[in-house]
Amino acid sequence: MNSYPTEIDLLAALDRSDDLVRECAAGHVSFADFCAQYDNFYWSFALDGHESDQAGQAVLAKYAARIALHQKVADTILAKSCSDTDAVKESYRAAGRFGSAEAVARLKLVAAGLLGGEA
Repeated sequence: MNSYPTEIDLLAALDRSDDLVRECAAGHVSFADFCAQYDNFYWSFALDGHESDQAGQAVLAKYAARIALHQKVADTILAKSCSDTDAVKESYRAAGRFGSAEAVARLKLVAAGLLGGEA
């Protein structure tokens, strides 16, 4: 039985997702396109380890610093972003929600922390 994730698959997925964060932060990809392509990577790739066996857990631990940046995207950007229409509503703002412009600004901060890449 193969371990999940394999190191090769994890590295390819991290590289692809890192690049996507950089591309959106740099304005080359819209936030809507980023969301569609990124597919909530941290959760969809099960980077929290809930689908991993012992070997997979070891792979995740080895790349924990890179994974942490994607957890930050999931927890502090994607979980709090909303449509630009809703972002101007007081009830959404009071709940800490924000639109695409703020989401991209926050992605720039994350991109600055990625290995080898500034926004």
